[in-house]
Amino acid sequence: MKFILVLLLTLGSLHGLSIDIQESYPDALKKAKKENKPLMIYLYMLNCHTCEYMENHIFTDKGVHDYLAKNYVVVQLYTNDKELPKELQVEMSPVFHFINPQNGEMIESIMGGRDAKRFLKLLQNSYLDYKEETN
Repeated sequence: MKFILVLLLTLGSLHGLSIDIQESYPDALKKAKKENKPLMIYLYMLNCHTCEYMENHIFTDKGVHDYLAKNYVVVQLYTNDKELPKELQVEMSPVFHFINPQNGEMIESIMGGRDAKRFLKLLQNSYLDYKEETN
């Protein structure tokens, strides 16, 4: 599934930035801290229809895609990946955790899918919250 998401994001980015999707929480956290960007953790489960919808329709939306590529470090992990701190592990999907990598604290967490307009707004608000915390 990770390959499919990366392929879709790459194909969707022919006119924009490409998203470098991380597959390791510790590496993604380090990268986000170094680049001074918030970390978006995308937690998924196999055979999750909402996850497939997000991957096929929302992450490939030009506005969402470009905003993520410019402003976030993204890591995609299975819902109960052992690398994740226990408090971030979940039993449902999709779940999106937005983390401030400078202090490791959660900016916010949402469960379930969104349409592109609402997801982009969520990304923008979380980014603004991150910037307020780090300035």
